[in-house]
Amino acid sequence: MSRDEGTAKAKRVQVVGAPPPVHVGIRAPDTDSEHEHEEAHDGHLIDAESGVNTNPTDDENESMRELMSMFPDDETDLDLTHLRIKSTKPLNLGRFHNTLIRLGLRQNEIRSMHGKDLGAVPHLKELDLYDNAIEQISGLENNLELEVLDLSFNNIRHVSRIAHLPKCHTLFLVQNKIAHIRPTDLQPPISLSLRSLELGGNRLRSLENLSQLTNLEELWVGKNKITSLDGIASLKKLKILSIQSNRLTKLEGLDSLEALEELYLSHNGLTKLENLEHNVRLTTLDFGANQIEVIENVKHLKNLSQFWVRLHLIMHVLFVPEHDSLH
Repeated sequence: MSRDEGTAKAKRVQVVGAPPPVHVGIRAPDTDSEHEHEEAHDGHLIDAESGVNTNPTDDENESMRELMSMFPDDETDLDLTHLRIKSTKPLNLGRFHNTLIRLGLRQNEIRSMHGKDLGAVPHLKELDLYDNAIEQISGLENNLELEVLDLSFNNIRHVSRIAHLPKCHTLFLVQNKIAHIRPTDLQPPISLSLRSLELGGNRLRSLENLSQLTNLEELWVGKNKITSLDGIASLKKLKILSIQSNRLTKLEGLDSLEALEELYLSHNGLTKLENLEHNVRLTTLDFGANQIEVIENVKHLKNLSQFWVRLHLIMHVLFVPEHDSLH
């Protein structure tokens, strides 16, 4: 699904142009606890490890206010990419209360999500906070119209405070520090609305607590530490499963996923092509960079148009394509 789908007709203003930020301070140690690494000091936020003031200066606040004054109050789409924004407060988002549907804050220095600011734009459908310094998900209590949320490339450890979003169909949490999905993280209503979930580049060791995502169509969990496909048998509407660069050694648990069309399994420890008897709708099958020596048990996959294996390891071929579209 395109990130701009549903907002293509919206008026869009993009502001890009600050030079790359200089990052200072020491990254907080990796733990599994969910606490802020900031302390209040004389009304300012201080990084607890480095002592660096994470609040914008008065000059930065004034510059941002001047920039935001350029936009009309009926703006529908703001893209404030790569502007060294540290806080959403100077954006005065309340001005766009009735009209803003897309807010892009990619590649900034935002550490916290504040409900007072984000809640001031309750009609927001797409929020993009890709590549910031966010450690906790928060502040979305009033954003019940949100459909697409991108929090990739942050420092998030837990999938918190989003279960209440009844219309969120696409959630990006790529390249964070998530080790577990807890039972309540993705409970209804979001469990019923999610269609695409991206959790690649985290610290997951299993696919636990995803079984309630019964309407999910795309699951992307590449580059984790997952050892089995247990936990997704109930995802019967799943069309795309990407579990590349994990620790799978046996292919099993896909019997109930009869709607599956694309399966990406490269860079695992698989030694055999097997247990795909019920996945006859597959059009794409990626087994590259595994330990496959025999191509077998795929002759029944008549709809395959893309089939990737690591050819120099193949010792025997027990499958000959029966149609011209396979490549």
